[in-house]
Amino acid sequence: MPKVIDTDSLFRATTQLFAERGYDATTTLEIARRAGVNEVTLFRRYTSKANLIGAALSHCLSTSPFGQLTLTDNVQSDLIAIVEAYQSTFKDFGGAVMTIMIEMPRHSELREATSALLPNLRTAAGIISAHQGKGSIGPGDPLQKLIHLIAPLMMAGLWGRSGAQVEAPVFDAAEVVERFLHGHRSA
Repeated sequence: MPKVIDTDSLFRATTQLFAERGYDATTTLEIARRAGVNEVTLFRRYTSKANLIGAALSHCLSTSPFGQLTLTDNVQSDLIAIVEAYQSTFKDFGGAVMTIMIEMPRHSELREATSALLPNLRTAAGIISAHQGKGSIGPGDPLQKLIHLIAPLMMAGLWGRSGAQVEAPVFDAAEVVERFLHGHRSA
């Protein structure tokens, strides 16, 4: 009978190691060691390091707060939920997301793994689109509106992870949303 693998632990170990070391220095042997599984098992299930990283990112991001967003009738509450979920998810998995964006141009085998990023962005943009349909947010591309909403958080996250001697600001979700709505409310 095959050993049951704790996929949550495996995928967390994979994303953490990938974020820490990058693609080239991440080995399946080290992932297996951290996750407490046999390296051969990883290849049987995922066939390659790139496939394992893609599966790990897909799982972690889909089960993250940013992957669990739902629409309500309250635009302000929904936007605050988006901001808070983004902040929480970036705290846990931002390093892996940044690493894949940096590594993808050098490693074409990671291109498919980047598809793990899209479902969460589409869900959040869909929430914005629904509120546009209700007249709570002005017209325009919902994905661009989402980027306007989370751009300050993205920049703070980049600064925070860069190692630069710049202190990344901490954002209050309600304030971020209020500023966003000030510039993006329906006329």
